[in-house]
Amino acid sequence: MPARNLFIGFDGSNPDLIDQMIEEGELPNFKRVREASKIYPIENDPGMGAGQFWSSASIGADPSYHGRYFYIQFNPHTYDIVPNHETKLPDTTPFWNELDAEGFKIAVIDWHRINPKPLNNGILVDNWIGHDPLTPPKFFPPSLAETAAQYFTKDAISGGFESRKRETVEDLQEYLDCAFNRIRTKSKFCTEQIKSGDWDLFVACFSDTHDVGHQFQFLEDRDHELYKAETARHLGNPLRQTYREQDQAIERIINGAGPDARIFMFGGPGMETLISANSALEEMLRRIDLGVGAPVSAAEAARNSYRSFFPLSLRRRIAPLARAIRRNVANSEYQRRRFFSVPHNDNAGAIRINVKGREKFGTVEKGAQYDEVIEEVTSALATFRNLATGRPIVKEVIPVQKLFDGPYCDILPDLFVVWDRTDTKRDFRKIASDQFGEIDVKPAIRNGDHNPYGFFWMPSEGGDQIIKRPGDIANAVTNMVRSPGKVEYKSSSISHHV
Repeated sequence: MPARNLFIGFDGSNPDLIDQMIEEGELPNFKRVREASKIYPIENDPGMGAGQFWSSASIGADPSYHGRYFYIQFNPHTYDIVPNHETKLPDTTPFWNELDAEGFKIAVIDWHRINPKPLNNGILVDNWIGHDPLTPPKFFPPSLAETAAQYFTKDAISGGFESRKRETVEDLQEYLDCAFNRIRTKSKFCTEQIKSGDWDLFVACFSDTHDVGHQFQFLEDRDHELYKAETARHLGNPLRQTYREQDQAIERIINGAGPDARIFMFGGPGMETLISANSALEEMLRRIDLGVGAPVSAAEAARNSYRSFFPLSLRRRIAPLARAIRRNVANSEYQRRRFFSVPHNDNAGAIRINVKGREKFGTVEKGAQYDEVIEEVTSALATFRNLATGRPIVKEVIPVQKLFDGPYCDILPDLFVVWDRTDTKRDFRKIASDQFGEIDVKPAIRNGDHNPYGFFWMPSEGGDQIIKRPGDIANAVTNMVRSPGKVEYKSSSISHHV
């Protein structure tokens, strides 16, 4: 059998839209898999975004066991913000490496946001045709790069949508054509690799609904503030087109795996209209911490100038210079701060408490003082409202240390601020607090952003299981790979506090 177990992943896929398109008869191959599966709705860990969704799923645990909450991380020793691959994050072992060590033959193609490790009995491809890769593609064994090059050598959108401006219909269509070609190319590559070996588990992941969802959400809803009828007339509905392309990819891969393959399908977190105050969070926190009249910090002024003068494509190339500037201003800036923002996915802001003994210039004692600061910040954020609607902008403030108890909890932010996207079709423009004044919110580059929802479909012979979070799926897959017949579910050896 070419593949005894087949796992197909869809980064950024929206379960509600998939279900809707299945009912409308547009996704026959998604339907084929769903009808033969046990269905598990997945909700992301509180306040988290896309990166940790897939990282948690890969090791079978929540983010306090791997520390990867975003694609860039805060360094408490330097106050620097650096990409994951340049940090000393915990060394974790994905479930497929555990299976590989047991002698199973495994293939993994483009799992989103992992620290790739070689496989002794199979193949692994990372960042080949994935979402916004931060590093060049990696192939294990390295000779696999030559095979991949026969399918795909030039990727016009590998730097992400924002690598250059795309405003005309022609530019937008070019992007979509590239995205669809990526799906077809990867499905053909995966199909041929499946046929080339007798796999215990073959994992094929696609990230195109992630890319398209971020940039074309404005054509998904006629009420979206950016919706343009003329653009929609030319482009149609890009997100639905992407799902239809992925549906055809499913057919190719399943047919290559053979009729007896057990099929898993995993997707998320989904996409919706971007509504966020992340760009204003640092100003909000500065006023809460230091008072409304406090001057803008040197760090914030430098950051604002940097973003104003340098386009995103250039920022990526001069990132080391920007980080050096941040380190230079840290000595004077952070010795007076009790808390500050750190980068995170747009669904939620992220806040770091400047804790003594953890941060280099910590000002807040762990214990009672820490708890008091958490309460102060939570109460202050609740006073901000969206001036366009009068509604509060904050849906929930999540205290990370109270929800997660893994060994790397201190790597995570201390608070996530989940923005309220209720009853609004447009991003925040101006926010206000009776106590802290008005603040302009800079518009985001993207128009679509992640929601917390995903899905996991698994073969019905897997039995009834408790699968609610991304970290719950790893054991379900590994147990079935280890068992040739009906599976008795074994709970994880790692406790899931959330």
